[in-house]
Amino acid sequence: MEYTTLTMFRLVVMKVIVTVLFLLISLFTRAHDSLVLVKSIPIEARLFTTDLIGNCYVIKENNFLIKYNSSGDSVAQFNEVKKGKVTQIDATNPLRILLYYADFNQVIILDNMLSKKNVLKLNTIGIFNAPCIANSMDGNIWVYDQATNNLFKLDNQLAFLSTINLRNFLTESIDPIYMVEQERNLLLVDSLQGIYKFDLYGFYNTTYHFKTKAVQYFNGYLVYQQNPFLFS
Repeated sequence: MEYTTLTMFRLVVMKVIVTVLFLLISLFTRAHDSLVLVKSIPIEARLFTTDLIGNCYVIKENNFLIKYNSSGDSVAQFNEVKKGKVTQIDATNPLRILLYYADFNQVIILDNMLSKKNVLKLNTIGIFNAPCIANSMDGNIWVYDQATNNLFKLDNQLAFLSTINLRNFLTESIDPIYMVEQERNLLLVDSLQGIYKFDLYGFYNTTYHFKTKAVQYFNGYLVYQQNPFLFS
């Protein structure tokens, strides 16, 4: 098991201070990088994400979810042992946390105290191969279906609100591993092809050919990792 350190940095972008938490085994920065260490929390973890108010959400190896506040204190916990492995966590809305279990095609919706509010079973609507999902700021959910190459927006009762076939925009085949909606943009990450940017309606905008596994979007800037650096 790898022993990692959860490290909080302030990333200064155009005089706007953005709090970023990044999980790395080691981090090396160049002299001109504007990264300032704020707090370091030793922890063993497999996944993590943050929200806009400074909370951090950590998935441990046993699928145990722990929420830390901006001071680094543990404030809530959640565990669902019957659902298999958590493959994605989305906390872009701190009042509505999404946990995705790709092996079971299930999304669990939690509130801000990590209490379970709903379970969405994607296979009941014919989606059996969805590598990633994302919170939508209108209270709905984005789902990418690998089998059909469709980008779906679903409501909380799994009704289809929109369907975008990416073959209409992209000539290459994609294999997404991560998706997030931030600041009216939807970002779809393919570890080999790069970062695909869509608008809030799911229509293709552009591609950034940066190889990464995750991305965030702050004040018009992409923030992504390519070992061992954090770029913006």
